[in-house]
Amino acid sequence: MIQSDRKLLIFVVLGCIIMALLGFAWKQRTSIPFVTVPFEKIVTPFTYGSARVLSTIQTGIRIIDNAISGFVESNDKDNTIADLQQKVVNHDEVVAENIRLRQMLNYKSSHPEFTMTLAGIITKDFGTWSNTFTIDRGENDGIQPNMAVVVPSGVVGFVTDVYPNSARVQTILDPRSAIGVIVQRPESRLAGVVKGDGNHPNEPMMVNIARDGDVLVGDKLITSGYGGIYPKGLLVGNVLTITNDTEGFVKNAAIQPSVDFNRLEEVFIITASTVQTPDKAKLEPKLVPQTQRDQVQGAKGAVNQ
Repeated sequence: MIQSDRKLLIFVVLGCIIMALLGFAWKQRTSIPFVTVPFEKIVTPFTYGSARVLSTIQTGIRIIDNAISGFVESNDKDNTIADLQQKVVNHDEVVAENIRLRQMLNYKSSHPEFTMTLAGIITKDFGTWSNTFTIDRGENDGIQPNMAVVVPSGVVGFVTDVYPNSARVQTILDPRSAIGVIVQRPESRLAGVVKGDGNHPNEPMMVNIARDGDVLVGDKLITSGYGGIYPKGLLVGNVLTITNDTEGFVKNAAIQPSVDFNRLEEVFIITASTVQTPDKAKLEPKLVPQTQRDQVQGAKGAVNQ
């Protein structure tokens, strides 16, 4: 054990002496040529080789660094483009929202007879047998059942269910819906009922019109005010087509609603109105003479909203 330690010590000392001599020879290489010339001949190939290896490594590092920098710059550019595109989308959305809200506010200011609350639509349930949506205003905002819902283009529907911070609205397209209307044309003023049609979800029907009832394609329909939900005079839609029923007693008219229900985002709830609404209990509209068919619109017992 002692002998092996002694050998190790000798090697270390010899190594230090050799390194010192090499260092001295390198410093004195110009003044001791007989030592430095052979040394340089031995060391030069290794020095050249190590320099080449080092240069190759440095070149590789630069290539990798440039590639990483290019990738980062490319990602930065992509992110910048994506950010700019999102800003354009956000700007367009703000512009569209401002246009909609300006139209809504203009409508509100032009109808001082109504007290209206603006609400946003948060969910929609538009189908064949149901056509409703939920708004972000409720009991805490003064919303109550049976309040009319409108937009600048016309009647949307009415409130059916109210919760603390939301409410459900049934549109005039819903098959369960019925709304009293009048043909706006002065020569006619025919009253009737528009109901949702499950077979044609986007085209409610003015139903059970007397066979000789004065209604024409293109006629505008407005709310009659009968029933106490909708104030009189709100636009409902235009008559698209008129067809006679199979027995010939009555005819029906398909209606193009004045409201584009697929584009609804905000609505007004009419919370109060100074418009006088006829009391249905005191005023039963009789649009046609009594017939054998009680379901003919205008006969006693007809229901209007």
